[in-house]
Amino acid sequence: MRVFRLAVTLVIVAAVLAPWPQPAGAVAAGTFELKLNYWPTTTTQTYGTSIINGQGSWTTPYLGGDFRWTGNQHWGIHLKYDTGSEGAFAGIEARRTVGTDTVWSADVFYAWQFARATVRAFAGYGSLLQADTFSSRVYGAETLTGTGWRLGADAVFSVPNSRWAFTASAAFLPSTATTYTAQGGGVLGKAPDTSSGNAQDYSLAVQYAWPQGWLVEAGYRWLNPNYGQLPDYPCNPCATTTSGPTFAVGYRW
Repeated sequence: MRVFRLAVTLVIVAAVLAPWPQPAGAVAAGTFELKLNYWPTTTTQTYGTSIINGQGSWTTPYLGGDFRWTGNQHWGIHLKYDTGSEGAFAGIEARRTVGTDTVWSADVFYAWQFARATVRAFAGYGSLLQADTFSSRVYGAETLTGTGWRLGADAVFSVPNSRWAFTASAAFLPSTATTYTAQGGGVLGKAPDTSSGNAQDYSLAVQYAWPQGWLVEAGYRWLNPNYGQLPDYPCNPCATTTSGPTFAVGYRW
């Protein structure tokens, strides 16, 4: 429902902007856009079980790519992949030694092109992966994965008489399939453990585009996966919050 309200809001705002003159750097049909992303994040996770109680955190400097193609008849595809090595473990997470986080998505969208805005509604599939290694033999190596269908909307709003633009995106994974595996001993060695959850993915950014096609972007992104009820995972129910500034350089043709 929140994503639907956002989509309606974006369409209304774009319609208000529609009478404005078309800017030189507007996103048009029949274009390709490729961006390289840097997303330094902090993730927090709260444990509230009889096994472990408390909160921990870690950092992940994500690196990735973002590809978008907009066809001549409004339809297009959007592919995104970000991954990075975990570090700076704190709190309860200090028992970890190393890990990797990965987020990817593949969406099909429909775009409405206005004079000062491009609004897209999309649907697709995505995955959230958290793979950790512990020094303790009880925990060993763990992998927590959530995959599911995505629904959402995004938009690009151009600033009049300039090459600046604002972007916004919201995606919701209403039902993710969660899989947890562990190579350690004891109860945590029972693998795989499965459940269902959900996730939200939000971002805001400001963008500058040159006439030659180059662009730069800076903003902020929030990722909130809820992995659901996992009997063998100590943060049951398991929900994390990942957020941080985003930086990108790209080319549009």
